[in-house]
Amino acid sequence: MQPPNWNECNEEEAWRYVAWHLEGEGIRSVLVGGAVVAIYSEGLYRSGDLDMMPDDMGRAKLPEALDKIGFVSRNSRYFKHPDCAHLFLEFPRGPVEIGEQYPVIPAEINVDGRTLRLLSPTDCVSIA
Repeated sequence: MQPPNWNECNEEEAWRYVAWHLEGEGIRSVLVGGAVVAIYSEGLYRSGDLDMMPDDMGRAKLPEALDKIGFVSRNSRYFKHPDCAHLFLEFPRGPVEIGEQYPVIPAEINVDGRTLRLLSPTDCVSIA
């Protein structure tokens, strides 16, 4: 998968690239938060970050996996790409839940042979 133009990419382009690479490293994640709203609203809403919840097994592998695609750790939870001034990655602790709803079953899309996960349109309305 080709990287997006980091200077101009939107939330969806950045997320697809990052999540696709994390899947390849064996790190399963779910996109939550405002970036999900940005994707489903086709850019009418904008978010300054991508909140991605990794599975517990993958959390320890995040720094190394993200380094491979150019992201630098600001601490163990926040990562920034030097060419992307308008977005950063955040990895909050899980589990994925909405209010009292647990477990949350994320939507899944296939991108170049890998399954990427994000909250469904209905679930993202609950968080906006």
